[in-house]
Amino acid sequence: MKKTSITLLTTSAFAFCAALLLASTGIAAEKDTLNAADVKFIKQEAAAGMAVVKTAGLGAQKTSREDIKAFAQMLVTDHTAANDQLTKLAATKGVETSTVINPKDAEHYQTLEKSSGTEFDKEFLAEIVRGHKKCVSNFEEASNDAKDSDLKAWATGMLPTLKTHLGKAMELSAK
Repeated sequence: MKKTSITLLTTSAFAFCAALLLASTGIAAEKDTLNAADVKFIKQEAAAGMAVVKTAGLGAQKTSREDIKAFAQMLVTDHTAANDQLTKLAATKGVETSTVINPKDAEHYQTLEKSSGTEFDKEFLAEIVRGHKKCVSNFEEASNDAKDSDLKAWATGMLPTLKTHLGKAMELSAK
């Protein structure tokens, strides 16, 4: 009886350890499901999203036009939320995102910092249009080609907002 209990306990312990090992392998495999293109998209758009928030924050501070100020604040709000969503998604997929803005975006920001008045407004809107054209293109590609279904759904869900931003920036530029 005692030997049967020990054998049963030992077998149960081995089964439990095996289940834990298989579960942890399954979790690791889940995190490794992203292909190189999906990882690149996440990292690229995380950096671009941070750049938009920073640039839009500057726009909200420096513009003298109320319509641009409201638009810039909308960009800060929408892109901060999108950045949070992407960061959480990246974490569940085992992808680390950087908190560093890429050098080209930092250069654009520094140029904007030095301008003022109508020159600032024109350069700010041109930067937002340029960035959102590229962003919309990247998100359309990801919504069609991403291999990860969660990433694909997120990119597809973000497209209407990004297209709205682009349209509004173009509209404000025409004024």
